[in-house]
Amino acid sequence: MPSRPLALVPAALTLLGLAACTFGGATVTAADVADAAEDALEGEIGSRPEIDCGDDDAIAVEEGADVDCVLTDPATGSEFDATVTFTGVDGDEWHADVQVASEPNGDASSQPAETESSAPPADAGSLEIEAARLAEATADALEGQMGSRPEIDCGEVNLTIYVDRQTYCSLIDPATGAEYEVTITVTGIEGEQFEFDIEVADMPAS
Repeated sequence: MPSRPLALVPAALTLLGLAACTFGGATVTAADVADAAEDALEGEIGSRPEIDCGDDDAIAVEEGADVDCVLTDPATGSEFDATVTFTGVDGDEWHADVQVASEPNGDASSQPAETESSAPPADAGSLEIEAARLAEATADALEGQMGSRPEIDCGEVNLTIYVDRQTYCSLIDPATGAEYEVTITVTGIEGEQFEFDIEVADMPAS
């Protein structure tokens, strides 16, 4: 199944892990925090991201404490700020939430021309839209082909679209209830309007 862009990942996911108990309280390594965050996000975006939370070997597990990390999107190579916040500890088990920034690090306008970036060039044209608007437009386009209106879910986070940007959404066939992966590729943008192609996977999305 294709990798989902990070823009479609929910703002917070719950993590679980094991902590070491010391005289100063429960601690965990930065590598363990990163592994737990990768585990939680892997099921959401379809492939395992790379997360770097530093090299601290004894992070105190305290409710409300934050660990700053950097996440690399496997689909685009873009880096996103991520924050892991401990929500509790029970013996040697800790709980936390991970939040991923909705936009990648860096500004395309300030990067050298030879530097690759997932953002479009400044003159390429882009448009920020609500994910619900993209889902609605996709449902409109597919309704005539399918004979009934499908249910499309593209997440809840605003998207920055540009030509050749691919977004992965889910489709529920109202006739069978089967779920399919939908790939939406932007083909043109003019003002506030955009055009796109739709490809529906042959098999239900897992």
